[in-house]
Amino acid sequence: MKLFSAAACAFLLWILQDVLFHRFWARGLCVSLDFNCRGVTEGERGILRETITNAKALPLPVLHVKFHMGKHLVFTASGNSRITDHNYRSDIFSCMPWQKIRRTLEFDCRRRGYYTIDQVQLVSYDLFFSSRYVASLPARAAFYVYPGAADPGRLTLPFRSLTGQILAQKALIPDPFETRSVRPYETCDPYRSVNWKATARAGKLLINIHESTLSQRVILAVDMEQGSDFLNEYAVRICCSLCERLLAEGIELDLYSNGTDIQTGERWRMEGVSGSGSLLAVKKKLACLQSGSGLPPVCSCLPAPGDDLCVLISRSQREDIGLDFSELLGKGRGLRVIPCGLGTTQEQREKVRSYKNIDTIWMEF
Repeated sequence: MKLFSAAACAFLLWILQDVLFHRFWARGLCVSLDFNCRGVTEGERGILRETITNAKALPLPVLHVKFHMGKHLVFTASGNSRITDHNYRSDIFSCMPWQKIRRTLEFDCRRRGYYTIDQVQLVSYDLFFSSRYVASLPARAAFYVYPGAADPGRLTLPFRSLTGQILAQKALIPDPFETRSVRPYETCDPYRSVNWKATARAGKLLINIHESTLSQRVILAVDMEQGSDFLNEYAVRICCSLCERLLAEGIELDLYSNGTDIQTGERWRMEGVSGSGSLLAVKKKLACLQSGSGLPPVCSCLPAPGDDLCVLISRSQREDIGLDFSELLGKGRGLRVIPCGLGTTQEQREKVRSYKNIDTIWMEF
């Protein structure tokens, strides 16, 4: 009789806890994920903060918290993670009534990008592990990994070539609002350049010699046609480093690519960027640039540069890119930067046609 009573009590207890867990296991249960900052540069480490709150009297003896994020964010303690197409994480907790658990997870940022965690999956059990409960909660965690800097030694040549073109163009464009000095009038000079005050003092016609000026704008284009991931990524680093230097020099930038923006899904572009304070916005935008197959030719995504200098950064050595770029430039000049593998032969380089309006720079890696 006593055995029967004990069995009946155990059965009633099992029924009661099953009803309680079925109705209340998810009530007051909250999981939040957030990063310690908005972003870091590739190669650095970030921190993900995980907070679990069980705001009720019902204990959860086992709670699995599962989520996934980009596979290029790799946890330093990888015991509970698995990497395939994403980095899958599964943590196990035991949540007592009215308990809050906090955990920090360090991860290495191995590649630039824009990473999000959109959903958290929760799995729990009742006291007897006889029933399994599953729920999904939304998450709103986002993290930028900015492009790393290009090797300064390798960047010297393209930067010198670019600044050389800027200075050459600057010498050709007079600034009508800045006067450096005056000189005697010659018959080929326009009357509008006559300095009448200086002429009156000197008793002979004198004209203004203007300071040179420059349309302070450079167009940077990055080709993201699918191919060598390493060379495409280095093209982005070159672009980022050139942006940093040019913005510090007070030059306005327009940036274009045939790649897409991972946030909007639209063609990637960023126009009218000026001032060194804009560098962070440029890095965020470059973090969102992604390659893909079936992209249009990079030159078809660019406006006609006119008097602006144009820099094309592309690993592709196909001749049609040079033809398109030369046609786009028209009578202007441009710089073509080609990241390539070590040991590129002279024969391979000669396959890239030489154009009078394009300076080509090879950067071997």
